[in-house]
Order: sequence, then structure tokens, then C-alpha cells
Amino acid sequence: MNVAKQMRKRYLLAGLLLNSISLHAQEPVVAGYLGRFDGQFAPVLINQQKQWLHISGAVLVDKTENIGYYNTIVAVKHNAYGAVSNAGKIIAPFKYDEVILADEQDDHDSSKNYCFVITRLNGKYGAADTLGNVICPPLYSEVSALTPHVLKMKKDGRWGWIDIKTGKVLQEPIYEEADKSYVRDNTIQIKKAGKVGLAAEDGAIIVPAEYESFDYLSGSNIYMGFTTNGKAGVMDKSGGIVIPAIYDKCAVGPTEELFAVTKNNKTGFVDKHGKTLLPFQYSAATRTGNVMKVSMGNKYGVVNAEGKEIIPPRYNDIIAINAKGQETYDGGIIMAPGQTITDERSPIPAVFLVSDDTGTSLTDANGKPLTAQVYSRITPFSWQNTPWLAVEQNGKTGLLGMDGKTILPVAYDGFVNGYGSGFSYLDDNAGESKKNYLPVSKGERIGLVDITTGKEIIPTRYEWIQWQNSRILLLRNGDTSSLADISGKIIRGGKRYGFFTAVDTNRIVETQYNDDGTTTTQLTDLAGNTLYSSQRWEFKEDQASRLLVPESEKRSSAKFNDGLLKVWGSARNNVFLDPNGKEVVFDEYSFVGDFWNGLALAGIDSTPQHTLYGIINRKKEIVYPITANDILEMGNLLVVKKGELKGLITKEGKVLLPTEYEDIDDIYDTPFLKVSRDNKYGVTDALGRIILPVEFDDISYRKDEKLFQVTRTGKYGIADASGKMIIPAIYDNMDTNQGYGKNIFPLLVQEGKWYFYIDAQGKAFPYKSLKKKGYED
Repeated sequence: MNVAKQMRKRYLLAGLLLNSISLHAQEPVVAGYLGRFDGQFAPVLINQQKQWLHISGAVLVDKTENIGYYNTIVAVKHNAYGAVSNAGKIIAPFKYDEVILADEQDDHDSSKNYCFVITRLNGKYGAADTLGNVICPPLYSEVSALTPHVLKMKKDGRWGWIDIKTGKVLQEPIYEEADKSYVRDNTIQIKKAGKVGLAAEDGAIIVPAEYESFDYLSGSNIYMGFTTNGKAGVMDKSGGIVIPAIYDKCAVGPTEELFAVTKNNKTGFVDKHGKTLLPFQYSAATRTGNVMKVSMGNKYGVVNAEGKEIIPPRYNDIIAINAKGQETYDGGIIMAPGQTITDERSPIPAVFLVSDDTGTSLTDANGKPLTAQVYSRITPFSWQNTPWLAVEQNGKTGLLGMDGKTILPVAYDGFVNGYGSGFSYLDDNAGESKKNYLPVSKGERIGLVDITTGKEIIPTRYEWIQWQNSRILLLRNGDTSSLADISGKIIRGGKRYGFFTAVDTNRIVETQYNDDGTTTTQLTDLAGNTLYSSQRWEFKEDQASRLLVPESEKRSSAKFNDGLLKVWGSARNNVFLDPNGKEVVFDEYSFVGDFWNGLALAGIDSTPQHTLYGIINRKKEIVYPITANDILEMGNLLVVKKGELKGLITKEGKVLLPTEYEDIDDIYDTPFLKVSRDNKYGVTDALGRIILPVEFDDISYRKDEKLFQVTRTGKYGIADASGKMIIPAIYDNMDTNQGYGKNIFPLLVQEGKWYFYIDAQGKAFPYKSLKKKGYED
């Protein structure tokens, strides 16, 4: 009984002691200073010693040595090395003489990624994974990464390997060397008695160590080269010999089923069964897409994917061009029979440019000549994402299709793509049909050809060609202008000191400067009939009131919108013409802007010097009240001003924010608006929904982190993109993590006289200080 009482008393005392330790552990450590985080660590002064606090708040170190791809850290504490994971777990305790990071990050293939640490203690090496599990204790003379799945270890001068994930020894250390193989994925090249072989990661032998070397042939890993007794052969990926080692050199190509083999400095071709397809007759052979460019001396030919010579080696140069008009370079993708390629740069040649002493000609993919004519030069040429071939002869240029057919004769100085020193071509308003029309030049003048027919529709005698819409082109030479239709027919011609603007596909505004100093402006149809004429019409193609017009349309010249064309310079500012030339006057208003989607900006003079604005529709009905002192564009929305206050509406007149704000500004490249009232700020979205109420001293948005930093009554806080306060605005100062990608946490904050750290949940780290680290600390 006494024994039982004594045991209960001991348990009670132990429990009280544990509680005391737990409570004591929750008390923050008072530091000499705390510094802001810069990435993974923040500088702190504890017990007069400068240390570094990990981003987790759980680990202090004296010095950082290395930070890896996955934010695994090698650090020093109490003069010993250790390692910390990105989560703040000590994965290698601080007791080692050395810790080395072994990690890899492949942005294209995550299966090649790995991360672990190598430890050294008393001259022996071991390893641990990022969870802190010991892969192998420090028992080996060397440890290093071998593949993404295994590490290699050395003992007694011999190498073996261990599974990184489980720590299982997959191969005892018995080999002279063990290295990653580059001829076969997830394979280890082993060396024994001076000979090399191949082993799987699990230790199974694929090829015994009987060979001098292995050679990389192609990325598909179907075949690999090998050498023995100084001769080269080919194996399949299981180690079976496909081509015996009787050649000086072996290369795969032009497909995976064919091989270029070299003997006595001559190259021939054999298939995967060793059957000779072409004898040893070539000086060299190089892959060009899915064919081989071969040479005899300094002359070139082509061997196709079937191992047939389709172009004999008698040319000075051969260039392969694919169906996209791109040159297919040496070392292109090797394809097996039946394999299709969807790569942007297809390796399959569509044509060959073959050059000899007489010039350059064209063959198809089988080597058959496509052109009887020989040109001084043939160059791939892309127009509106369509491939063509530009041909040159005697200083002149023509155009061929990819099938070799003549599109344009060799008669031009060149093709125009935008601007030249003496000419300009503008096709922004041409619509989809612009891909069919190519500007051509002769000297300092340009014309236009229809490349679907090869017909020259505009002769090469103009300085300026501009599509005004999909049917009408403006032509200009000096001070003389003309209009042509899409067939090239001149519909308005050679008018000096006069200008034409197509305001629709069948309506033209003509401006003529008369000898008596007057100007006559008229609206005509295609036939030249005058539909409206006025000497007071001050027409300019770029004169418009386009407040409601979308941004994509604003670059176009003035035109009929919603069947109306505004007349500027009239005695009345609200006169429009319909397509028949009939005036449509909005008498109720002092000003009406251009229409779009049936709506226009409208104004009424409240006094001779003051106009109020709103939005009306085509029927003269008010859509948004004519009460605004001004209406300004902000992206696809409108800011309305009434006195000193602002509101927000859509271009259709829908109210998003009432006119009760001192200012409304968009937060650049975000869906948010910053609004203010009585020197306080808030945030809304583009639909006018309140994200943050108008009660903050300042707000800034961190786009990458999708967080708002706010101050309210001098206190700092953080809100997320939905407006939720994730860190309440209660702190006197706040410093974000300034070097950790998109993560601004942990924060260094001040509340009252104390500085401390908080994480993204607002939880405080167990450190505080009366001082923030200064520049001299």
C-alpha cells in the first residue's frame, strides 16, 4: 500500500514537472534584436550571439552553408553540420563534420528529380532523405548521387548502390566504377576488370562487363552503340546484339530501323538485320530530319528513310525545308516507320533546295525535280503564316509555292512587310482576306498581287497602300490620292490635293480643296453619286468621339457605326448622316458622340460654359442620366464625375459604383479598383462589388501573392483577394519576407513595444524583442 502511494506520488510529481516544462516552453525567448526574413532565414540576436531563424520558426542555426532546389538547407550549429528540410524539420542532426546537398530539379521531366543529403562523420560517409530517415549510416569512404532513384557508395575501393527511398542495398560494392548510363534510361554503367557493362537499378545485369564502351545513338533508347576490340556495333535496349562489332563507327539514322556504318573512312547503310542497303561509298552522313545528308568529297546528296539514295551526291549544298517553310537542321528527330510527328518544327522535309555551280533548284521529298529553272537563290518566305519560296535571278525576285509552281514571275525587287524607306503598306483593316494579298516592290514604289491567282491587282507605282476596309484600298503618291476596290479597279482616281476615306464598304467621303480656298466635303457611293455635300463639313479620318467604342476598334478610321456617320464642323454639333446621305439630327442635345452598339455619349448645355453628359440610344432615349460634369474612360469602363465625386458605369450605362467617391483608380493589370472617400480607401472588383470597405488609411496590392497590405488608424494588416482579413490591422509596424518568391510570410511585426514574427495564420513564433535589427547590427 505504501509502495502504491509512493508510485502515485511519483506519477503526480512527474505530471506536474511535465506541465511545468510545457508551460515554460511556451514562453517566448527574448532576443537582443529580430531582423526581417529574407527568404529562408531571418537574423536574430540571442544571448549576445547572432543566429539565423528558419522560416518555420522551429530551428536556429549559427550559419547557413547551402540551400537547394527544394529549400533543403545545410547549416552549421555549435561548429557542427546538419540539414533542415523546407518544413523546418532537422533531417540531419547537427553533429557531422560535413553535410552535402544532393538534389536535382528537371523542369521538363519530374521523374528525374531527387533530393537527399550526404553526411560525413569521422571520415566516413552516409546519407539521409528529406524526411530525416537514414538512408545509410556513415560507413562508406564515398557516397554520391547515381540516378534519381539510387545513390552509390564506395567501400574498400569498390562501388555499389542503395535505394534512396527505402535504404535497401541493391548492389553490394563490388565494381571498380558505377556511373549513370546515358545510352539507356534508369541504367547504371558498371566496370569490372577494366571492362564495362550495364545494370538495372535493382542490380540485375543487362549487359555483362565485357565491353570497352557504350555509345549514345538517339533519344528513343531503342538502340545503343557498343565497342569491343576497337570495333563498333549496335545493341537493342535489352542488350541483344543487332549489328555486330565489325565497324569503325555506327550511327542510327535516317530512322530507328536503319544505321549508317563506317569502315575505312567510308560510310554505308545497313538495316537492323545487318543487311547492306547502300555500300561503303560516302565520305560522311549526317541526319537532316528523317533523311540523311550524305557526301562524296565536297558534293552532297540525300538518302531517304528507306535507305535509298534519292538525290545523288553531286551538289555543292542541299537544304531540307519542311511543310511549314522551316529549314530542317542536322540532327533532327529520328522516326521509326509509321511514327507521326506533331512537333511545331516538323523534321520531315517537304522539299529540298539543291545547289550546284549553275545555281539552286527545287526537288520534292523524293528527290524529283520540281523546277526546270535554276535560280541564283531560293529562300523560304512566310506571309501571313503561310509558307512560300522566294526565288532570285539576275537581281529580281519571284515567288513559288511549296509545290514548285510559279506564283509570281521573277520580276520584282522584293516583297514588302510593313514599311520601307520610300513606301508603306498597311493592312490592319483588311480583314481575313489580307493573307491572300502580297505587297511587291520595284525601286521605291510598291504594288499588290493576289497570290491565290498570281495576278497583279495594283501596279508597282505607289508610295502608300492602305486597306481602309476589307473591300477598298487607299493609294497615294505624293499629294495625289486614289481609291481602288479589291479587284484593283480604280474607283476614285488621281485627285490632287484631295482625299478619300471609305467609311463603309460602299460609301466614300471625298474632300476637295478648291482653288478659291474653300473645301468641299461630300458623301458618295461607289458609282460616284453624291449623296451629301457641305462646305462646312470638317471631315478627318481620325476625327471621332469614341468613348463607347471598344479598344480594339479605336485604331480604325472614322466610319458608319450603327448606320450613322457624325458630321463635324456643322453649325450644330449633333448632326449625323445615314447611309443614304440623309441628316439625322439630335435636336434635344448640344453634343452627341459616335454611336456604338446603339449608344452614344450625349451632352446638354446647362449654361453656355457648362455641359452635362450622359448616354443615349439610337432612339434618342436616355440610357444614363445626363447629369455628369465629365465622363472618362478607364479600360472598358467609364468613370462619371458629378462635382468633386466620382462613380463607375459600364459603357452600356449600367451603374457599378454610385457617384460618392473622391477617386476611383484601377489597380494595374488586376481586376480590382481602388476607391477613396474622406481620405479613406477601399477596394472593389470590376463589377462594383465591395472587396474592402472604405475605411483604410492606405491599401496596396501584391499581385504575385494575391494579397492586400492595408493600414487602418496607423495599424498594419493583410487581407486576401476576397477581402478577408487574414492578419488583422492591429500592428504598429510590419515587414514582409523580402526574398521568398510569392510568399511574404513570416512577417516581422511590432505590437506595442515588442517585435515578433507571425506566420500566414497569424500564429506568433516563440521569439520577441524590444529592438528591430538595424543596418549597423
